[in-house]
This record gives sequence, structure tokens and C-alpha cells, in this order.
Amino acid sequence: MFMNSLFRVLLCILAVVSSPAMAQTNTYEVRIANHAVGTIEARQNVNGHEKSISIQTHIQVMLSKVNSIITTEYSHNILTQAKSSRVTGKNGDDKLTTTRKEGNAYTIVMNGERSVLGNTEIQHCVGDLYFSEPKHITRTFSETLGKFLPLKALGDGSYELQLPEGKKNIYKYDNGTLVQVEVDHTFGKAIIVKSS
Repeated sequence: MFMNSLFRVLLCILAVVSSPAMAQTNTYEVRIANHAVGTIEARQNVNGHEKSISIQTHIQVMLSKVNSIITTEYSHNILTQAKSSRVTGKNGDDKLTTTRKEGNAYTIVMNGERSVLGNTEIQHCVGDLYFSEPKHITRTFSETLGKFLPLKALGDGSYELQLPEGKKNIYKYDNGTLVQVEVDHTFGKAIIVKSS
């Protein structure tokens, strides 16, 4: 009897310890005027009720460089923290935004300016767009801008992310996988294409 109970406990421990964490990495090429100018690596790790996303972007156009990293962490499908940093090497152009869940609100610090997004739970961020088609999602939280942005389904697996100042990005999916993004960028219109 004791051995049987011990065997069951060991099986339960083994099942919990060996439950696989799922990782997914997607890479993209950034193109401007049909020339490759950079790369994006999007990585998602899921372990039980925890999920983390990291988006690393490296772009160089002539003498201008932009390197950015966006990270998000979720627990039970609720954002617990996010960080977005952009480094250009130009004085005053670097940007840093952090978002942290505190009780029923989020504290957002953007370039040293603190604000609070109250009485909400963030369940979807822009980084999530790299891993799943946003069916039935009408807004997504921008880790970089520290606010919700409208997301509109256009049909045929295309979605329009509405940005401030009238700009928009178009995300295109094939069988639920992001394959292309059309971006209104400071360098002009860019196309992001899945490469692996």
C-alpha cells in the first residue's frame, strides 16, 4: 500500500517537472524600397500559466541605426509587466517605456513621465500580433506608447492597427501565422516579411 502511494506521488511529481515549456521563434526581414534594412526576432515562451514575449529589432538605413527590444510577461493571460526600449545613438531620440501591473491598475513610465491606467486588465499587446491572428480583438496595448490602440479586422486575414497621428500598420496572416506587416515608419513605408 505504501509503495503504491509512493509510486503515485512520484508519477505526479514527474508529470509536473517534465511538462514541457513551449517556445516559438519567428524571424522577419525589414525592407524599405525593396532593400533589406534590418531584422526582427520575435520569441515567445509559454510555461503553464506564464507567458513571455521578446521582440528584438535591428534596423540600419544609411547612417541611421535603430535597435529596440520589447518584452512582455503574462500570468494567467493578464499582462504583469512590459518594457520597450529603443536606442538610436542620437541624442534625445532614445525611448524607454515600462508598464507594471499594481493591483487593479498599471503604472506606466514613458521617458521618465509617470501615468496610471486604472481599473483594467491588459490581455493583449502588440507583441502578441507576432504569434497569433487577433481574431475578435478590437484593441491592443502598445508596449512602446503605453496605451491601447484600435485594431480593425479588414478581412482575408488582414488587420489594421491604428496609430497616433493618423498612421496605421497592416498585419497580414496566412492560416493564423503572421507573414507580413506594412509599417508607417519614420524612415518611410516599410514592409516586414516572415523569413523563418
